[in-house]
Amino acid sequence: MDEQKRIGPIWVLVNHSRGQITFVTKEMLQDAEEVARSLGVQVWAILINGDDPAEEPWDEQVGAFGTDHLLRVSATGMPYLTAEACSIILEELSGKYEKPYLMIIAHSIEGQEISARLAMKWHTGYANDCVSFSIGIKGNVEATRITYGEQLETMVAFSKEPAVISFRPGSAGIGMPTKNRKAKECTHQIDLTSYPFKQKVQGIFPADPRKIDITEADFIVACGHGVGTQDNFLILQELADRLGASVAGTRRANDKGWIDIERRVGLTGKTICPQFYMGI
Repeated sequence: MDEQKRIGPIWVLVNHSRGQITFVTKEMLQDAEEVARSLGVQVWAILINGDDPAEEPWDEQVGAFGTDHLLRVSATGMPYLTAEACSIILEELSGKYEKPYLMIIAHSIEGQEISARLAMKWHTGYANDCVSFSIGIKGNVEATRITYGEQLETMVAFSKEPAVISFRPGSAGIGMPTKNRKAKECTHQIDLTSYPFKQKVQGIFPADPRKIDITEADFIVACGHGVGTQDNFLILQELADRLGASVAGTRRANDKGWIDIERRVGLTGKTICPQFYMGI
């Protein structure tokens, strides 16, 4: 690596739900730690909260998966944070703290928008739906994407930093967490009241599990050809409704007409990463 090239920290935007960091956040943090240790740099977890004052042991949760520093951001003046707001917050943080060399955000509908907006603000490159990342021999960020219908791997090399990538959930998996390890925590407050946002969220309502994109579903009940009949599938649908889960299925289940093609998983379907998966 070029000795003159300065390598900054790796930032990971934390996703959390019901007081717990998500599976994809754990993946991103552990992969970031592996890259950071090889370079002698630090991993920063960026956790953005709205007006919710709930206190959770975030330093323990992110520390267990390789984080050195936890930056907790309290954003006031906007009850429901949008992708636009998150990108503005991250841009402001990069001016007050050491700017990252690599910014990692979970690949979701919101994550893609945050990543694209942030890359535009930083006048840098963005690679979406990445399954791995590293720092090349010349010090540039490299990311791997699965392309052409999951048939090829494409390596993206960034010529400018900070590099921004969105990371595909479920592509890395997680190892054992490190017990009794805490990240060094610092807090930052941002008042969003005066920002001229082009859009504001008026309210958030739970999505209908029957209609939500299965790539975004946290709870999934999946069926295969072995379910046997349409009547049996209806029993499975009732189970999913009672669990508040979405229904997915295999290609054979789709061929039988039990599920639509949009709800198909596997090699010929969608890649999913729920917190709970029941296959029947």
